[in-house]
Amino acid sequence: MESWRESPDERVETDGFPDPIATIQTESTSALDTAVRYGRGSVQARLKTLASSSDSDGPVVGDRPPAGGMRSASYYKWLVLGTVGLGVLTSTVDGSIVNIALPEFGEIFDKDAGTVVWISVIFLLSSVGLMLTLGSLGDVVGRKRVFLSGFAVFGLGLVGASVSETFTQLLVARAVQGVGQALIISNGNALVVAAFPPTERGRALGLENAVVGVGLASGAPLGGLLLGALGWQALFWTRIPFMAVFFVLGLLILQPDRKGMKRMQFDLLGAVTIFVAMSTFILAINRGPKIGWTDPFVFGLLALAVFSTVSFLLAEKRAKVPVLELSLFKNRMFSFSNGASALQFLSQGAIIILMPFFLQDARSLSPFEAGMILITLPASRLVAGPIAGWASDKVAARSITTIGLLVMTLAYFGLRTVGLDTPMVWLVVLLLVEGVGTSIFGPANNSAVMGSVPASYLGTASGMIATVRQTSQTTGLALSATLFAAFQATHELRLLGEGVAADVAERQASSLGVQEVLTVMLVFLVAGTIISALRGSDSPRIPDPVGNDPDRPQGARLD
Repeated sequence: MESWRESPDERVETDGFPDPIATIQTESTSALDTAVRYGRGSVQARLKTLASSSDSDGPVVGDRPPAGGMRSASYYKWLVLGTVGLGVLTSTVDGSIVNIALPEFGEIFDKDAGTVVWISVIFLLSSVGLMLTLGSLGDVVGRKRVFLSGFAVFGLGLVGASVSETFTQLLVARAVQGVGQALIISNGNALVVAAFPPTERGRALGLENAVVGVGLASGAPLGGLLLGALGWQALFWTRIPFMAVFFVLGLLILQPDRKGMKRMQFDLLGAVTIFVAMSTFILAINRGPKIGWTDPFVFGLLALAVFSTVSFLLAEKRAKVPVLELSLFKNRMFSFSNGASALQFLSQGAIIILMPFFLQDARSLSPFEAGMILITLPASRLVAGPIAGWASDKVAARSITTIGLLVMTLAYFGLRTVGLDTPMVWLVVLLLVEGVGTSIFGPANNSAVMGSVPASYLGTASGMIATVRQTSQTTGLALSATLFAAFQATHELRLLGEGVAADVAERQASSLGVQEVLTVMLVFLVAGTIISALRGSDSPRIPDPVGNDPDRPQGARLD
């Protein structure tokens, strides 16, 4: 595919401010030109030279500086973080606020549990399949444009859901909401990282992690309140005004990061193949535990996912402006950080899906009591997230992330021994430890990913983080559910054969099933810890020499 190109005169200024690449080129000697022409190592050396003579609070090389008014104020970065935080809150609240109402939707639309769950599944499918593409698109057309479009699209989905009269209409509206979420989440980290200097990147991402905790902890209680007081439509229409406000705030606060371009040709083949690959894979692992992994439908989905993935990789090798720049994976920090993240989220899927079963089925707690215990997981982010983010700015990412995974491993060792007679206080302590480990790992790892790519690939890195998180966690949920069903059935049959009463056998089998699944997930977590420790030392972000080459577009291939 052909790439889009900007004419040289279009790249010089943005909103009256000089392009930072052009500024550096003017201020530097021919050494930078030589570095850009002959190698990344020289670029990195020149970056250190320039950084030593620049203000530490200035924009990162390759990022756009704030322009005028509050955009030029020292607190601009905090306004950006607040704006992105509202987007993160929109996403994290939505899942739990809707899931709490799934039984109600089943009664209203006369659908069984296997059908009504599509209200959540279709949201996930339309979101995950687009995140990587939309992150890359933000690098090309502007992250602000993509991010703000998310509020508009998400709001449109809320309007559709509010007035839905049939189950099909609600599904369509939820799919639209999923697209909106992908637009928001795929570029959120990129906007934050672009606004903060590298020395504060971890702290910013740690605070963003705390916002995730607020959203996850508040969604279910808020959903229950709205559902009981105003009906299921209130889950959607009450949020429409907030989308409008968030859109206006972002429009006023965020600095435009791209100007007009003569023409653009999108990597359509890459976008289509990655969407099909992600969607079919997510759908397969969602249906596999329910209808069986050998079912022709599930097997066909997995085969299509593999075929689409191979097609995507082949397409990206040929594309001049790929959705995913494959050469980024040659950077060990980028590839190992994403690998550690994938294994961490995969193992965490067991906690998310199995703890409710353990607390309600094995320990006979009410849904409310179980919810109050499980709220310790997101609540721990409120304290641990910002502290871990601040620490990641002072200590190498490899050390912080590995410590976080070791803390999670310690919690998993404890959780796999929890049984029917374990004091509830001890369970809460272990869940808090697990939440703290997750909060230590997340900000530092995201900072490592974002800091390992050139500035013009921040959107791609942000989309990659979101894609890895969603696909890995969903895989962990499906794998844990499948293993739990098998382990529980085996233990229940054995206990019944030994003459244990049916109700006792069911409770004991649930407890033993959870323990064995956590043991399996512990293996993935240990593997993630090893990968984290081997990721290498931190390195300054290499400036992207795109602006110096009139024939090379932003987001074009690095090789």
